[in-house]
Amino acid sequence: MGRLYLYGADGEIRIGNDCSINTNVVVGGSGGLISIGNDVLIGPNVVLRTADHGTELGELMRKQRHKRGTIIIEDDVWIASNVVVTKDVKISVGSVIAAGAVVTRDTEPYSVNAGIPAKKIGMRRK
Repeated sequence: MGRLYLYGADGEIRIGNDCSINTNVVVGGSGGLISIGNDVLIGPNVVLRTADHGTELGELMRKQRHKRGTIIIEDDVWIASNVVVTKDVKISVGSVIAAGAVVTRDTEPYSVNAGIPAKKIGMRRK
């Protein structure tokens, strides 16, 4: 739908079928793994990053080693605008991530998650 930034140096990015990825999304899988399932919707300005800078005292930030991990997004997930997903997170099947959330932990299947850090605020219903 617009600019999409994919970074997979020394890592792996997998994207399933029938996904919609909106404008200005960053998929940063350098040194790690990002797996996006089928029928996933990703809103604009979302950032998925499998690496974080170290923060050890006594070492300049720009010289810190990266800590690498994985992001797994299962099928039928909606990630709304301006969401950040950090390393070592699984967004379970059917989950909804509300706009502006920062996802630092795994979600439950069919849950609705919001906030900083994101937490379950409800469940999807018929």
